[in-house]
Amino acid sequence: MPCSTGWNTSAMFERDLVLVGGGHTHALMICTLAMKPIPGVRVTLVSESTLTPYSGMLPGLVAGHYRPDEVHIDLNRLCRWAGIRFIQGRVTGVNPSAKTLSVEQQPTVSYDKVSFDTGSTPDLSLPGARSFAVGVKPVSRFYAKWQQLLDRHDLERSTETQHWGVVGAGAGGVELVLAMAYRLGADRRVQLHLVYPGDHILSGYPRRSVLAAERALQRHGVVCHSNFNVSAVKKNGLVAANGNALSLDQTVWCTRAAGPEFLSRSGLDVTSAGFIAVNRYLQSTSHPDVFAAGDVADMVFDPRPKAGVYAVRQAPILYQNLKLAFASQPMQPARLQRRFLSLLSLGDRQAVGHRGLFVASGAWVWRWKDRIDRAFMDKFQALGTPKMMAPMPNETEGEMHCAGCGSKLGPAILHDTLSALPRLNKPGLTPALEAAEDASLWQPTPGLTQVQSLDGFRSFSDDLYRFGQVCVNHALSDLYAMGAQPVSAQVWINLAHAHPRLHKADFQRLMRGIHQSLNDQQVALAGGHSTEGAETHVAVVANGEVDPACLWRKTGAQPGDVLILTKPLGTGVIWASDAAAQAPARAVAAAWESMLVSQKAAWEALQRLEPHAVTDVTGFGLLGHLLEMVTGDDFEAHLNLNALPALPGARDLLEHGFRSSLHPQLLPYTLECSGLESVSEADIALLIDPQTSGGLLVALDPDQAEAFLGQLPNARAIGHIARRTSDRKVVVG
Repeated sequence: MPCSTGWNTSAMFERDLVLVGGGHTHALMICTLAMKPIPGVRVTLVSESTLTPYSGMLPGLVAGHYRPDEVHIDLNRLCRWAGIRFIQGRVTGVNPSAKTLSVEQQPTVSYDKVSFDTGSTPDLSLPGARSFAVGVKPVSRFYAKWQQLLDRHDLERSTETQHWGVVGAGAGGVELVLAMAYRLGADRRVQLHLVYPGDHILSGYPRRSVLAAERALQRHGVVCHSNFNVSAVKKNGLVAANGNALSLDQTVWCTRAAGPEFLSRSGLDVTSAGFIAVNRYLQSTSHPDVFAAGDVADMVFDPRPKAGVYAVRQAPILYQNLKLAFASQPMQPARLQRRFLSLLSLGDRQAVGHRGLFVASGAWVWRWKDRIDRAFMDKFQALGTPKMMAPMPNETEGEMHCAGCGSKLGPAILHDTLSALPRLNKPGLTPALEAAEDASLWQPTPGLTQVQSLDGFRSFSDDLYRFGQVCVNHALSDLYAMGAQPVSAQVWINLAHAHPRLHKADFQRLMRGIHQSLNDQQVALAGGHSTEGAETHVAVVANGEVDPACLWRKTGAQPGDVLILTKPLGTGVIWASDAAAQAPARAVAAAWESMLVSQKAAWEALQRLEPHAVTDVTGFGLLGHLLEMVTGDDFEAHLNLNALPALPGARDLLEHGFRSSLHPQLLPYTLECSGLESVSEADIALLIDPQTSGGLLVALDPDQAEAFLGQLPNARAIGHIARRTSDRKVVVG
């Protein structure tokens, strides 16, 4: 199953729609956008997490009825399938006047229209709540804390009873405490408490539903504390407004929610709880280019409780009104029915449901709920092949994009972007930037040899900021592998066809990433060139210097040397499967984490040692680059297959048949190996998996190898060099 060639990017986009947050409304709308794109509009999802949980299945996840992958929507995979850009990042601010979003530790993201579906956050404004309580939202953080509590509980095996409390007896609090009780089991060393300010749980629910929940709480041994109006949270418990206290070892906060803090200082109309105030069209009451749905929105014309069912029903309305708004046509008001089926989990695979006067409870109701929840998740987990992005209907027939120098990006885009980048001054280097010279000037350091390398590739991601960082790391790796210190870099960028407004935003974001990585490694940007074309490509010319007496080569390994790899393998297969919208979130996250690490630390560690041979593992895979090390007839390389580090998920993807499109051309390398007869096809594929921003492969004397491994926690000894005993250059065992 080779990697996809990707979707058609020749469509001319003119405007940007940015979706902030991967809540239920946005996830469903992305499915619609995949089938019915908005003409001329490029869509980008910005989300702090690549996985978003389905709230209806959260109690079942806590109880242990579901695996994490069964209840989470993989946003990166969903966007890949739908042909929508995905940027992982936490939005920390919005400037509705400038139409920009602030993203933590990233450049701003501009928009023509923006939609928020970030969900809500717990209201931790009570004294001590922020310090001593665990909020249920965001769910990802709560579930991680829940796992920690379970691990600690299982490890401690203390005879003393722990007391854990859930504050809030709405549907969320009741479902959560019952799920916790079921997961902990009857013979537990934890006493659970449910704390709430009123006389009864589940305010507003039918009496029969309340009775069913009360019986479940009693059955699971949960102690209820009614009329306990919490006024402060302490390290060791809760204090009520009337002075009563409740001792707790752990407090979980499941009370009324609030909007993200940055909204209150954004200039948008927000309600008293900090949610975005929206009109009948799910449009901000103060800024017409801002929309919101789900828990983060308050429909001020027709207030509704924070319930997932409304978020689901808002999806088609939001899609339609965004489409109409971009077309400058009248929008359609939202008409959401008030009565809906409410299903409440009771912990032990039982549930109670009601709609109007109808109330039912029992195991069959839980099975009913389970079928509904799984059917909802199937929309996002059985995606199939990626959608191909078709040309936009509003493109003029026969539209032409020039080649040659007519394909260059405009001067205003270049000037505005480059003038905003801080300069890094290097002795002897005069960049062709501020003075707009035809070429940069470089006065080499006397006695040092100049080293130059060129590397680049087409974009594998729409996250241009991180993609720019990876391009730099990949290119500089060639210099580090020769022992050279990078001095400067020149960059060629080809952006996919788009409107000049979008080109400017993309160019700025990409250059910010490139500059960030260069600056982190103290390398100056000396100049470059920029064009537009069918796809986005980046190439980097890396310039450096090295003492010729200290130059490292690929060849020179000695018998007895230890082979060390500084990064795990698997980026090739991960991005191949990502192009087919099949890469799991943890694999994509691991690939990014690895590629964003430069080889500077490895280079610095090797400066204090005497490596016999060094190369970097990139497009020819581990085996291809290892064969470049063993060119002579006197020795061979022995690889320990069990010691090969692989990125999480990489081996699973190889076992499922995913391969890079370069894989067939690298297969001949395996003819140089012995010992592959008993090796699985997946492990053979890992040996030749092409790497982007891969690790250094180093041959070191055993004593120095130990010192090197001690300085790089992620480096692994994967084999050794021995005298030749066979007719093959590599022995795999």
